Amino acid sequence: MTNTNRARWALAVGAALLIVTAAAAPAAAPDDEGWQGTAEQKIWGLMQVWGTVKYNFAFFDRLPGLDWDAAVRGAIPRVLSAPDQEEYYRRLGELTALLHDGHTLVVSPSFREGAYDSPPLEFQVVEDRIVLARAGDTEEIRAQAVRPGMELVAVGEGVPARQWLQENALRYYPGSTRQNGEAFGMFLFLRGPKNTPVKLTLADATGVERTVTVTRNSQNRDGTVFRLRIRDFSSLIESKTIDGGIVYLRVGTFDDEQVVEDVNDELNRLDLGQLRGMILDLRYNIGGDDQFAYPIVSRLVDRPVLGAKWTTPEYHPAYFSWGQAETPLQGDTVRIEPAAATRYSGPLVILTGPNTMSTAEDFIVPLDFSGRALILGEPTAGTTGNPVNVGLPGGAILRVCSLWSTYPDGREFVGRGIDPDVVVHPTVAGLRANRDEVLEKAVEVLGNWSAYRALKPTK
Repeated sequence: MTNTNRARWALAVGAALLIVTAAAAPAAAPDDEGWQGTAEQKIWGLMQVWGTVKYNFAFFDRLPGLDWDAAVRGAIPRVLSAPDQEEYYRRLGELTALLHDGHTLVVSPSFREGAYDSPPLEFQVVEDRIVLARAGDTEEIRAQAVRPGMELVAVGEGVPARQWLQENALRYYPGSTRQNGEAFGMFLFLRGPKNTPVKLTLADATGVERTVTVTRNSQNRDGTVFRLRIRDFSSLIESKTIDGGIVYLRVGTFDDEQVVEDVNDELNRLDLGQLRGMILDLRYNIGGDDQFAYPIVSRLVDRPVLGAKWTTPEYHPAYFSWGQAETPLQGDTVRIEPAAATRYSGPLVILTGPNTMSTAEDFIVPLDFSGRALILGEPTAGTTGNPVNVGLPGGAILRVCSLWSTYPDGREFVGRGIDPDVVVHPTVAGLRANRDEVLEKAVEVLGNWSAYRALKPTK
């Protein structure tokens, strides 16, 4: 396996682990002790969750109604009574869900080991409905005529789709915002033991409902794996020229140094001065590492730009003994210099959506704050975080957000999302017609750039 392929394989595993980072965080070593299910082991894991969150979580100020100590103390009987390993992790996950943060969660080893899977279907929340956006190529999907555009009405024995989403995803991972939780919930909510069936009640465009049974096996008929777009790293970038001189560039992740090389190669290949515009698609980029994002920003600016500023919790035992309040550590605001290589300085539109998260949001901040680009689409996830990683008994990993990032002027985006300059929501009708309405609008904006550019002043 080549180094590049190794990196891309690692990325796919990382996404399955919900690894969504805003900056490099040391990987946690899973607990070496196998799962015993003893009271001592369960309590030790709960202690890890309590202590790691208490001293590292960046957003307690946003949760004035949460008494973390009381919440953990009250969870002791429920954690101790967990009947098996997976349920134990779910009950710990109910605790981390109280923090409402997209980078704070418990990751079961079943995600790493491939014991759990989803059907080869990708659902999307559109017009407040859960709609099938993509379907894999399997015999059972073909035989049952499961097609994009169908609405998910119920799961299992008639459980309403929204209720199923709440009970099987949002209950453990609500995210930093509603859009963050719902979007990532589409990855989580149908997961279960690999090769097990799940019933889905689907409605077609006329409202006619029928029940199908699909298998939790993401392998297509030809042996390839069906991946959600947030997990598809078969190509780190996609580039094509559309509408006579507009370059469309999709960047799938910032979690691999190869993406910097790939983008640089593409920008070097293009005649940047002859482009009518550039569309940078980050709608399914769930993050990675700033060190692989900011070098790309530097190819898109002609003057220095400011990125996010950040704070992190700071604890001094002596202050605690004196009853003195702690003050978070304030980091330096990021400053990104223009690259020495040829830069693109023409019209730039960035496509965003609820799966645009973490480092992808860090990437947007300097381009948005400086007025360099127009943001188009839906609000981003609103989560960043440099998570602390801790191994839990039996092989799970606890991730806790340690960083609070804002715009250089203090404007918040964590817990809110970055609002587009031009808001475009996909529609069910557009999805059924196989239209990319967000991309269509971006082309329209570039065709009338002067009028739309006036929406945002340059700083």
